[in-house]
Amino acid sequence: MRLTKLIRGGWQGCFWVVRRLWGMLTAVWRFIGRLGLALRNLLTWLIWRPLLWLVAPVAWIIRRIIWPLPVWLWRQTGGRLLAAVSVRIKQQTYPWRRRWGRRLRSRRALYQARWRRLRQRPAPPSDALLIPRAAGPTPDRPLLARPVMILASLALLLLVGLVTAQSRQPEEMIADSSLPLPILTPTATNSPAVTIVVATPTPEPILLTPWPTADPLNQGGTVALAMRRDGYSHLYALVVGQSEPIRLTNHAADDREPAWSPDGRYLAFASNRNGYWNLHQLDLASGETTQLTNGRSFVSNPSWSPDGQWLVYESYRDNNLDLFIIRADGSGQPIRLTEHRAADFAPAWSPDGRHIAFTSWRTGGKNIFIMPLDAASDSTAVNVTNSPDRQEDEAAFSPDGRYLAYSDNSSGFDLVYVLPLDNYRPSGAPFVVGQGRLPAWSPDSRSLIYRHEFGGRSYLFASSVDAWQAAPQAFATDGQITAITWSAVTLSPEIVANFTDLQLAAPQPLFVETLAKPDVEEETAVAAPLHQLFRVGVSAPSPYLSDRVDQSFTALRDRIVQDVGWDFLGQVDNMFEPLSARPLPGQSAQTWNKAGRAFDFYFRHILSSDPQVEVVREDRGNETYWRVYLRTAQQDGSQGEPLRALPWDFRARFGFEPRYYDQGGTLKAAIPSGYYVDFTALAADYGWQRVPAADNWRTYFPAIRFWHFQNRQGLSWEAAMLEIYRPDEIGNVAE
Repeated sequence: MRLTKLIRGGWQGCFWVVRRLWGMLTAVWRFIGRLGLALRNLLTWLIWRPLLWLVAPVAWIIRRIIWPLPVWLWRQTGGRLLAAVSVRIKQQTYPWRRRWGRRLRSRRALYQARWRRLRQRPAPPSDALLIPRAAGPTPDRPLLARPVMILASLALLLLVGLVTAQSRQPEEMIADSSLPLPILTPTATNSPAVTIVVATPTPEPILLTPWPTADPLNQGGTVALAMRRDGYSHLYALVVGQSEPIRLTNHAADDREPAWSPDGRYLAFASNRNGYWNLHQLDLASGETTQLTNGRSFVSNPSWSPDGQWLVYESYRDNNLDLFIIRADGSGQPIRLTEHRAADFAPAWSPDGRHIAFTSWRTGGKNIFIMPLDAASDSTAVNVTNSPDRQEDEAAFSPDGRYLAYSDNSSGFDLVYVLPLDNYRPSGAPFVVGQGRLPAWSPDSRSLIYRHEFGGRSYLFASSVDAWQAAPQAFATDGQITAITWSAVTLSPEIVANFTDLQLAAPQPLFVETLAKPDVEEETAVAAPLHQLFRVGVSAPSPYLSDRVDQSFTALRDRIVQDVGWDFLGQVDNMFEPLSARPLPGQSAQTWNKAGRAFDFYFRHILSSDPQVEVVREDRGNETYWRVYLRTAQQDGSQGEPLRALPWDFRARFGFEPRYYDQGGTLKAAIPSGYYVDFTALAADYGWQRVPAADNWRTYFPAIRFWHFQNRQGLSWEAAMLEIYRPDEIGNVAE
């Protein structure tokens, strides 16, 4: 009896478990059905309904406008003819049609009656008991029907998942999945070591010490630099291993973009020393300079051919930057390489002499292209970087032709990339070798030297391409390095002697800050201010600046009038602020305008329909800066240079596109034509620095601050305020 009860209880327990599992599977199946129904409704609203909305107007146009015309023409011509023929046929075949028409009509009536009888269902009797449909199995619906369907669905989903995972495997893993995957872990020692753990049957790791790496700077040779100091760019030569460069030019103009000749005797460079931008050539053996081009169009960025017979450069003609080739001695007519409507610039000649790398905006972004000279045309240029979300520039071929170095700042940081090449086509993924810009190759193609900026200073760093190690510093300067090139030739003492006079010449200052003497009463007062506020002749609510910076502002204003051709700083929105001035919402009360060391230029220039000021966005890490360009009054090439970057469109914030307001604007569709002067660089030459935008600049216009410039001279805000106020006066200024 007990055994019977035990068996019965076990069977009931199993049956209870089966029922619960069946209920769970039923609920899952219903959920899948509802999910499919929801997916169908979603696809209906996302695909079918929009298609109907798109097709309905087209269908209406076809039905109401396009289709009636051929129908009317057909009725007027062929329709009438067919109608006459049809009438004739009816007259001839009337008896036959009458006999067969009766037969067809009777047959159709018969079939319709049969179909109605098949569709009719007998009505249940009035006293019949209606039983609802059973939820369990029935003879026409077996017990295992739903489980089989569920298992089939799960198997199908599993098959789809396996196929998707297999398709996402890397190609190298698909080729040979049995290869072990190394795990690289650097050790914390002075000499970097790598621990390689290989997934083999032996679980013990193997510790390997890497091979000794070569010093990137032991290649020797000379590095030519273009460095901006005292308001102008000049050429310098730094012999590798020495600490100070040799000055090569000292003209009252800009000399930049040097390029070594293959034999190391000449330096080709761009200069505006004759009033217009042209190519010049410096003979290092004699120290003499020769002008290679003579025109009013902007010319810059030369690069030598490997045989030393030709130069490729960029030139601004027909309101566009394009590439040209000219003989190295300047004879003959230039040969045009590109004619695309987008800007093409920064060319580099390949070591084999048959390819040109350059930067172009022709794909909507700034990418690197390589053009074969055997079939030189815009259609044969190949986009070797092909990354629309990046901004590549400054291409440089390695001397052996195996790599292409370039820079990119789309991530907010200046990074130097190296792209492997095979027959001057990409043969692998690019990799980062350092943080900086302006890459230049060593003569043996094993090292790169580039510029890194930190704290307002420029540094030269070198990195090895073949091995992993820290990048050593080669040179540090208080000026701004704008171009770098490396030659295997080491300058001899005889060549250095040709430029001795330039080393001894004292640089001429851009301005002199003359300080007024304080009054006798202020000298005897306790804690009297050191300096005074002076009025500067501009149109502003309070045109006053501190005695420490007023001459620099006046000199900057005069330089703008000279280089740009119009008085950009003659009217400013804001200059000096009293202590009682209240800040805007979200901004600090401790402004440098209260210290007499800041100004806000008239920003409405960029909001006009024909803007005379363009602003380029520059992301530096987590901060956003702005570079301001001024359109010159003379557009004949005697002032300024063309733009190479897309400006930021602030007017898009006030348009009909909501996302442009959330983004704070957008990039302009094209680079504006004409000549511009870099106001940000000129202001920095005179001590006036830009400031970053606040974090909420995208939605709060006063936080953009591209119009705000300060001259701190290394002082803190409290120290700057004590120069014009007593300590008890500035104590009430709150944050």
